[in-house]
Amino acid sequence: MVDLYLDSDLGLWALEQVSESHISHIITGDKLIADTARNRHIKVIEGDVHAANFEPSSTGFSIHYKRILKPTIISKYQNIYNLHPGYLPWGRGYYPIFWALWEQTPAGATLHKITEGIDQGPIVAQTQVEYTAYETGWDLFQRVRQAEKNLFTRYFEKIVAGEELSCIPQPAGGTYHSRKEFLALKNLSDWKSFSADNLIRLTRYLTFPDYSGLEIKIADEHFEVLLREISTP
Repeated sequence: MVDLYLDSDLGLWALEQVSESHISHIITGDKLIADTARNRHIKVIEGDVHAANFEPSSTGFSIHYKRILKPTIISKYQNIYNLHPGYLPWGRGYYPIFWALWEQTPAGATLHKITEGIDQGPIVAQTQVEYTAYETGWDLFQRVRQAEKNLFTRYFEKIVAGEELSCIPQPAGGTYHSRKEFLALKNLSDWKSFSADNLIRLTRYLTFPDYSGLEIKIADEHFEVLLREISTP
């Protein structure tokens, strides 16, 4: 049996794919996931797992779980895996899809073992997802999400069966970005230092259905004109 660490819509999707007989605990901060698991009579740990008193299974599997697992939790498992929306070693940390587009680095999905270093564990499998500089964040997000689903489908039964999955160390290099870095760029307090091309790129890469994540804090007549030009098909 497996402890599943789940958050986000992908975590809910994963929960819908599995049998109750394969799950020891669902650990989540998402109320919908918690309620769905309880309705299926699966044990739920809601909130901070580090404060919980429970007997873990031998294997853990994290799918977009929002908390960074501390060594005290990691060490309780014989094996614990993570499904990450980045082509490691590129895209460690937060918002790897955005950073792949912004920095023009490899994008994709990776299944890896969890270690103390954030997204630094050895790789079990990964899928690179190609893109162009002219796509929106949503365009790439959808294909990376499908790559994650494919990895989950391919490996979950092996993980449940306790199969020892072969893995390789991550290559040297890559990238890491914190949530603070993303928010600093997204809020764009120093937008006047950006070229018109980079403003267009940033708007494109932060674009999702019914949402543009670019937040401009300073009103400026020239920039309003620029935004109108960006939005013109």
